[in-house]
Amino acid sequence: MPTIPQTSTISEMQPQVAARLEDPAGIFWNTQFEQYAALAEAISELLLIVGRPTVIFNSPVTLQPATVWQPMPPNLLCLTDVRTSVSHKKTTLHALDYTCSSWSSSWESDRAASPARWAPLGLNWFIVHPAPALPMQVNVTGIAYPLTDSWPPNGTEYSPFHKELNQALEMYAASYCRLKEAGQDAEMGFPLYQAFLEIGQRLSTIEDRRDSLIWTRGLGAPTAPSHVARR
Repeated sequence: MPTIPQTSTISEMQPQVAARLEDPAGIFWNTQFEQYAALAEAISELLLIVGRPTVIFNSPVTLQPATVWQPMPPNLLCLTDVRTSVSHKKTTLHALDYTCSSWSSSWESDRAASPARWAPLGLNWFIVHPAPALPMQVNVTGIAYPLTDSWPPNGTEYSPFHKELNQALEMYAASYCRLKEAGQDAEMGFPLYQAFLEIGQRLSTIEDRRDSLIWTRGLGAPTAPSHVARR
């Protein structure tokens, strides 16, 4: 039997957005630059609200030599690990500045053959310490943006969410498009956005309950699932 796809492309959801806008021919709201873009925005916002599903990025990155400040790899929202043959300890900028252990306050000048720790730094940078004396390759793991193709979307991009959430994405997109017109048209979009947020809130609760059945306090030993509903 053929496999039934569990997710939809942006172009498959677009007709429902056009129907909500009462513009099936895409005359007033451009199909690619407005409706496709609005659906891409909806996917990103729902991912930020719910925190799942995460798109894992795992790839080699070349560190720049003689500097602790490293640019974030493209299309990556945040790092979760930096490693060579072993994982490096994760720390923070605050700890590097104020919790002096084996380094001094001039830690930005420290150099070594390989870094021993790393730290996140905003959305565009991360830190390695000590800085590598020469260019070196490390493997990084992180959470990628859900849509990383060229802009504007061409419609072939897949939503990472199951089809039952298409309605939420379509409501957000219709609300997003209606903001182009101030006044009554924009006001008609506000209830759609509120419904989108309510679905996102409900989905967050469901996912948290699911997590309680996945993660337990047992360290390798058989144990009953945790019944904590929220983290």
